[in-house]
Amino acid sequence: MTTTSKNGAVMPRMTCAVLFLIFTFLYLYDYQADILAVTQHVLSHGQTNYNRLVGALLITVALWMAQVGVYAGTRLRGYTHALTYFPSLLLLGILTDITPNIGRESYIGHWWWLFPLLMVVYAGAVWLCKQFESVREQTGGGNALRHVWINLFTLTAFCLMTCAIGCNDYLLHYRSRMENDMRAARYDEASQVGVYETKTDSSLTLLRVWALSCKRQMGERLFEHPLVGRSASMLPNGRSVRLLMLPETALYRHLGAYVKGCESPMDYLVKLHAIGRATPAAHDWLLCAYLLEGDMDAFANALPRYYNLKKPLPKHYREALTLYAHTRKHPSVVYKDPVLEADYEDYQALCRETADARCRYSALRDSYGGTFWFYYYALKHHDM
Repeated sequence: MTTTSKNGAVMPRMTCAVLFLIFTFLYLYDYQADILAVTQHVLSHGQTNYNRLVGALLITVALWMAQVGVYAGTRLRGYTHALTYFPSLLLLGILTDITPNIGRESYIGHWWWLFPLLMVVYAGAVWLCKQFESVREQTGGGNALRHVWINLFTLTAFCLMTCAIGCNDYLLHYRSRMENDMRAARYDEASQVGVYETKTDSSLTLLRVWALSCKRQMGERLFEHPLVGRSASMLPNGRSVRLLMLPETALYRHLGAYVKGCESPMDYLVKLHAIGRATPAAHDWLLCAYLLEGDMDAFANALPRYYNLKKPLPKHYREALTLYAHTRKHPSVVYKDPVLEADYEDYQALCRETADARCRYSALRDSYGGTFWFYYYALKHHDM
């Protein structure tokens, strides 16, 4: 074999190997680590934990060994060498192809029949490539650099295939990351996940409430986050509000106790307080449940039972009391905050100045998006 033909065989193999190893490790370690943690937790029924670094290294090496085995069996070289990475990258995509219904449906899904079918097609493609390869060897090996570029293009296409197959549901990624952070007691990091996104779901709302509650910051920061579902999103219901890894028992222990026969989270919180089992954290859950429902009267009546109104209050509670005072002729609680009074006057002025409803919504979101005032406006004028 000449030096040129050796380079034409070695360079594509080395280039593809480096690209494959870098892509696979980063895909596992950075993009899909939280998804794999959920997968392992569900498949092991919570008996084992996924280690981000060890898992990424082991899976990368295993898939590389699979590629080495495919190459040993096919001996695809030159233009077609990148095809030996197809089974490994397909398996990588299948490994990370999960949905929010994991645990309630088969993990393998449709891959039990689609993967064997694709392998049959792949075997046929390999056979054809081997036929063309023998013809090329008789007519000359070709340019080594050209081999590299063709293989890079093919391998890049396979990497994109992996990304397309794997989990790309960013809300599920957020949920997985938040639950991983909360399991490690990283509540500050958990509360910041997806905080600047406008789209959310009920399960994320529950996790945000819980994470902020663990830091005693519900009344201070809750409405800075995207929220949906009102108070119905504050507890798991097995359908629209579900936990992937965190045990529900830990949540009810945080609040004080599990109460049977409750029809809704609001019903649960009221009964929990009625039987005297509520923790201090549960007080904020009840107050914020009233705010999430826009029930200003219930909030104003309950607040003095848990907070001294003469002492500094959390930001959202001050905002709610200011709004309450301006929307009731005879408020049961009188609260004055000169700074918030001035801000509320500006808020009302902005409402009056903007006649178009959509423009008003956008203007209020830009200026007051992190306040209870904007949440209350959106609650009354938009479907939440």
